Amino acid sequence: MKKLVFLALFTVSAGLVYAQAPKIGFKAGMNLNHVSTNDDELKHDLAGRASMHFGVIADFEMSKTWSFQPQLMFSGRGAKLAHGDHSDVYAFNSLEVPLNFVYKKDAAKGFFMGMGPSFGYNLSGKIKEDHESEDIEFGSEGGQINRFDLGLNALLGYQFSNRFFVSSNYSLGLSNWNNTSASTWRNNVVGISIGYFLKK
Repeated sequence: MKKLVFLALFTVSAGLVYAQAPKIGFKAGMNLNHVSTNDDELKHDLAGRASMHFGVIADFEMSKTWSFQPQLMFSGRGAKLAHGDHSDVYAFNSLEVPLNFVYKKDAAKGFFMGMGPSFGYNLSGKIKEDHESEDIEFGSEGGQINRFDLGLNALLGYQFSNRFFVSSNYSLGLSNWNNTSASTWRNNVVGISIGYFLKK
């Protein structure tokens, strides 16, 4: 965990060295979650889960074409697991911190693309079956779920001249949410967002 914190601090520091005062904005949208696993039986029973995300975004202009965009997002994660005639829903509420380096030909308007690490923390979780639900137990022991998550984020979007923007992103889960290598659970997310930057 100390290595992840160091990596996050290094990435933020590198992005801010040559940056100017940031633009601040807000974004919200939909997550399409998918879990990858090494369990052959679960592969056939797992299905995606749709959820929402929202939060704040900062844009530190580093040059005419490059900027550093850290975000602080509240994000829904999880999956559905089929059981005969019904599906159990694994629903997680997470705090996400994507740290993207973004390329844009024109800072005021046009297409942009970016990539960077994403750090997550599972705030809470529930398993929902029909009309019943139970809390997911977090921790470092067998049968518990890890709270911390590491991913690699890539995004593509379009900035409008009126400060609105739309974007899509793919976050590849790198961390195993289970506490055993015998059974892996990595949460991958496709996100679709709309956002707005306040006047600088």
